[in-house]
Amino acid sequence: MDLYDDPVQMEPLVVHDTRPRHAELIGLAYELSEASACLDAALCAPTAQSLATLVTGMNCYYSNLIEGQHTLPLEIAKALQDAKGAPSQKDLPSLASAHVSADIWARSAPLNENSLLPAIQEIHRIFCSQLPPEMLVLEDGTVMVPGAIRQREVSVGRHVAPRAEALGLFLDRFSQFYGQRLAWSARGGSSKLDGIVSAFAAHHRLAWIHPFPDGNGRVARIVLDAMLRQCGVNGAALWSMSRGFAKSNVMYKQQMALADSPRLGDLDGRGNLSEKCLADYCAYALQTGLDQARFMASMFDLNAFKGRVEAYFQRVRFDLKPESAFLYLQAFAMGEVERMSAARLTGLKERTARDVVSQLTAEGFLVSDTPKGKLRVGFPVHALGSLLPNLYPAGDVDFLPPLAAVG
Repeated sequence: MDLYDDPVQMEPLVVHDTRPRHAELIGLAYELSEASACLDAALCAPTAQSLATLVTGMNCYYSNLIEGQHTLPLEIAKALQDAKGAPSQKDLPSLASAHVSADIWARSAPLNENSLLPAIQEIHRIFCSQLPPEMLVLEDGTVMVPGAIRQREVSVGRHVAPRAEALGLFLDRFSQFYGQRLAWSARGGSSKLDGIVSAFAAHHRLAWIHPFPDGNGRVARIVLDAMLRQCGVNGAALWSMSRGFAKSNVMYKQQMALADSPRLGDLDGRGNLSEKCLADYCAYALQTGLDQARFMASMFDLNAFKGRVEAYFQRVRFDLKPESAFLYLQAFAMGEVERMSAARLTGLKERTARDVVSQLTAEGFLVSDTPKGKLRVGFPVHALGSLLPNLYPAGDVDFLPPLAAVG
């Protein structure tokens, strides 16, 4: 069969603004932008910082799950901890550390016409360079080079990706078009909303191009998050698109596959591919993001969160001082607490208060950037099933806390 060899064959790149579906997509983009902004405003910066770390782990877990690979939250938590310090020789390459490292790098990557393609390649390079060597071996026995554009033909399901020798043309067109949309989004207003819709369209078209021999799905989801941030959405990384895609995995893959469809007739746009199917996919993806932003907002409703925290420390962790719940909630609501203020805040004696702080920090309920620095709230994996239910499947986070397991 003839392979795609001209960038015009991946048109349309967006749903044209004269089409009836365009207004629907812009409306969903507005709702997503508002829901994400409300979540950003609801949390103080230190608490948001801790939540962003948790969401990095969620991105890793769910993006890998979409690809049929199960990385445990505890393994991801270790990868996140390793990412904060200098790597040691004993830290072995893993799928968790690979995804975490690539996701963290992408958080600070500015995207425009000139940087979009280099950023995509760098995300792939970082991801693949931290994989175990055996995961870089392809089906034909060749070894994948991290960050290198593929040089052979591939197919995914029924979709046959563009010809390898023409990938430069497709990627140049991709970067020029979507990079320009990202730049326009900085104007705000309708340009920002157009940028949000374009980011979701770009997610499909990048997967359609399939620029690498393997790892395209994970890279495309990290790139989607980065493009949304560039459009001013989820800048603090407080909710996860990958969780939404994984929760509707069958629909996600169906919508992505349908958006590969050729034009369905004279009323289906003017490009080579189906504009209707691209609009359907974008509507699904926008609604998925909206659901995730609202879900995380519900998780952090102060009254509901307070009730879960108090129930956890009273009924599950009755081995800890009752004042632990109060100190934890203070850190959550205020953002940070001084170590030396623990006695004053809890009414405990100085030594007892220090012991409470020590146990909470040892288990990750309170975290700090330095040994004597201010404390902010943490979200340890072993408590997530009670504090933030349904973030992960229950069986993956139900285990004894580190200190309790020793005793």
